[in-house]
Amino acid sequence: MHLAQTFLAHPEWLGFLIDAGHLQYPRKEQGLRRELSDRLQPLLASRDYAGAFSTLREFKLREHCRIAVRDLARLGNLPETIGELSSLADVCLSGALQVCALQFQERHGQPFHQDVDGRWQATPFCVLGMGKLGGQELNYSSDVDLLFVYGDEGQVFKEPPTKGKSPSPVMASHAYFNRLAAAFIGEVTRLGPEGFLFRVDMRLRPEGDAGPLCRSLGSYENYYSQWGQTWERMMLIKARCVAGDASLAGEFLEMIQPFRYPRFVGEGTLREIAAMKQRIENEVVRAGELDRNVKLGRGGIREIEFVVQAQQVLHAGRNPFLQGAQTLPLLQKLAQYDLLPEATTQQLAGAYCFLRDVEHRLQMEGNLQTHTIPTGRLAQERLARLMGFGDAKSSLTKPVRRRSRDAVVAPDDPSPSGALTAFNTALQQHMRVVRAAYEALLQTDGGAGEFPFPLHFVGVETEWRALLEARRFREPAKAFKLLREFVEGPGHVHISSRTTECARQMLARLLAMCPAANEEAAPARVLSDPDRVVARMDSFIAAYGARATLFETWHSNPAFFDLLVWLFDRSEFLAELAIRTPDLVDELVAGDRLRQRKVAADILADLRHGLNDADQHQWLRRYHEAEFMRIGCREILGLADLAQHTVELTALADACLQYALEVVARRRRLKRAPFAIIGLGKLGGGEITYGSDLDIVFVAPDDTKELPKLQRLAVDLMDLLSARSELGCVFATDARLRPDGEKGLLVNTLRAHADYYRQRAQLWELQAISRARFVAGDAKTGTRYLACVATLTDFRPARNGDPKLPACFTPDWKGEMHRMRLRIEKERTPAGQDELAIKTGRGGLMDVEFMAQCFCLAHGWQEPNTLRALERAQAAGLLPEAETFLESYRELRRVEGILRRWSYEGETGLPDAPAPFHRVSVRCGFASPEEFLKALKGWRKLIREVYCQVFKPG
Repeated sequence: MHLAQTFLAHPEWLGFLIDAGHLQYPRKEQGLRRELSDRLQPLLASRDYAGAFSTLREFKLREHCRIAVRDLARLGNLPETIGELSSLADVCLSGALQVCALQFQERHGQPFHQDVDGRWQATPFCVLGMGKLGGQELNYSSDVDLLFVYGDEGQVFKEPPTKGKSPSPVMASHAYFNRLAAAFIGEVTRLGPEGFLFRVDMRLRPEGDAGPLCRSLGSYENYYSQWGQTWERMMLIKARCVAGDASLAGEFLEMIQPFRYPRFVGEGTLREIAAMKQRIENEVVRAGELDRNVKLGRGGIREIEFVVQAQQVLHAGRNPFLQGAQTLPLLQKLAQYDLLPEATTQQLAGAYCFLRDVEHRLQMEGNLQTHTIPTGRLAQERLARLMGFGDAKSSLTKPVRRRSRDAVVAPDDPSPSGALTAFNTALQQHMRVVRAAYEALLQTDGGAGEFPFPLHFVGVETEWRALLEARRFREPAKAFKLLREFVEGPGHVHISSRTTECARQMLARLLAMCPAANEEAAPARVLSDPDRVVARMDSFIAAYGARATLFETWHSNPAFFDLLVWLFDRSEFLAELAIRTPDLVDELVAGDRLRQRKVAADILADLRHGLNDADQHQWLRRYHEAEFMRIGCREILGLADLAQHTVELTALADACLQYALEVVARRRRLKRAPFAIIGLGKLGGGEITYGSDLDIVFVAPDDTKELPKLQRLAVDLMDLLSARSELGCVFATDARLRPDGEKGLLVNTLRAHADYYRQRAQLWELQAISRARFVAGDAKTGTRYLACVATLTDFRPARNGDPKLPACFTPDWKGEMHRMRLRIEKERTPAGQDELAIKTGRGGLMDVEFMAQCFCLAHGWQEPNTLRALERAQAAGLLPEAETFLESYRELRRVEGILRRWSYEGETGLPDAPAPFHRVSVRCGFASPEEFLKALKGWRKLIREVYCQVFKPG
């Protein structure tokens, strides 16, 4: 576009432009759209489509001239100029699509598709702008980067089809929309007397020039999920509807949202972005132009855009305030959220405005698509003056008078050499600032590093097996075969080079977790059984199915891969669950649910979403399976310590009990809970861990009249939780701690419970109810039950002789507890295996539990949680060597949890065989079994010593 030539061709526009009202303020899109519509409607009504396109080109040319005059006169700043250019493009592209669509409908008919109910719906179509058009940052001579999208596959009909009547189709919708897209491109790029509308670039579409011009929404979703790359994430950040159906465009943008703004990205993402820019410098920018190309050269516009978009790829998935398409506002956001220093973002914003100004003035010369500073002295001086430089003494801090504050320019001066010197100084300083900021984020000299193991498998089998043996693989030959398949695939499917490269990187991560004897590594980050991990990984990949998608996901989110590795090494039962249902772990990572802390109310609210499910057994098990995996993964990754882990598992148990009660009560049309559910044991203490049973008792109000019906209700509730299916069970429930044990009523009144404990219960039963906690059901009855328990389990000396004390109470109750503990130690600890019996043996967990219950009984404390009871004893000065004792107890609890996490069984002892004992040692964070055994002995010795002081006679 040369302004002088344009005005010679259209002298009538001078009056339009001289009118200050057309130059003083930027035009809004609504005004442009309204004016163009008024011009097009008569032409469309008369089917003068050639006239319509001519009008479009003329309108675009006139408005371009207006924007350029306003820009050159410094009446508008850069955001206004690029905003107007982008709005003009939107309006013109929308008008062109309208004309093309009308022509195609007249000629071929209209596309339709069937919805889920079988009804025919008109298929929508839209045009998405990418790049500078999508970001509303268009140049005077920019290409417009486009994507074409249609709603669904279907057929084209001359007459609208109905559910019962379908006329013969003209063609498939895919063919129709691709022809429409081709016709649209042809008209937009067609050269007429008024010039052309826009150059169109379709290379950003899936598969580039080899791909179809247009795809359905589902096809785009499949492509980006299977094959999308980092450059496509960055490209889609600027995607925006510019023409056609806005609702369809909204669906597209919602669909690609997780792809363009991932919550997790791979460690190599910045390296990939830097490599893209390096390829541009090597392959696109001409030799000798790297320092003169203000767009693609060193320190150019593209580097500012890459800095912004790289930060968006890294952070915008977790911080939605960083999502957006425009460079200048996002630079402010990067400073606001401390991702870049404010001084840097201000410098980059100034450089962006300056360089875009230069780009615009270059492109005003003959409407050329250039970004390179000319080499001729006269051309450079002309550019300097167009930029407002004219003072040999001007500086970056001396701007010309104008409405805008975005460009760094200087006042006029008759000296051309002074203008050029000042311009070059400003240009070089801006480009140095940009390059420095770019290199600070995207180092171009860093590489992925060499693969620290043999790159291939064929011909180096001996080397691989020696390497695996050194890294403690028990069966190197078998592991070699599985690792080869991991990298190269099973042989019967094609594996892309990209997938193989991702596999090599993951293999390096895996083998780094299996250090050789001469390599240092933190014991807690070493695999205990690499052979089993590799076998489980192979099974998981087979179950997942989509190998390329899985490996790409691991590449972009290595933490997902690490989670699976630790899951397969630390828990056999969770590994089997992950292999059986691969989506469980996938959804956990994708939804960032691993960082959630849920209380019972949150879980219960989730469960209630399934109240109308026909199969409550399956609903409960599906939910429990997913939630148990989430809680287990949190603990394995160290996102929840032992205390938090037991709190979360207890919350899951509480919510499942409450929900099961609601389900069975609803079946019987009960308006309120007919009894209270009381938790005892680990449930009562809030100490549920892997494989824990739920010890429960059912307590009904004293005025209950139909106890037999409540027995059946309780049975149904326990069945709902405990019955085994192909998905396992939710929780095993145990009601044997009720009065009279298995011979007693499953549900009994509060009075019956009180009478039993007062008259017939044994001391161990009072120990059991000292850990009582109301869990679900009738809260009023639950409160009364706990009040009764508080009286029954208060053995303070002041109450000696109190008739309300239970019949089993004796002054030597503490000695009786001690004798019971020794009897358990003798009868439940296998002969010769005391040092392995971490629960029942000397100094085991039962020592601690008995101590906590003793403190509660002796002082009338109603504290069912073992650790909190001990901390209360510590505060009261009753616990000898409290700090080291509590630490020993926590460590022993941690070992128990690690044992149970592996097998999901109520483990009471360590394995006696050397190999499994070694694996447990590693899982517990010890470098050798000897160190582990030494630590165990120290903890248990201290626990038994303190136990003896608490239970000493007198």
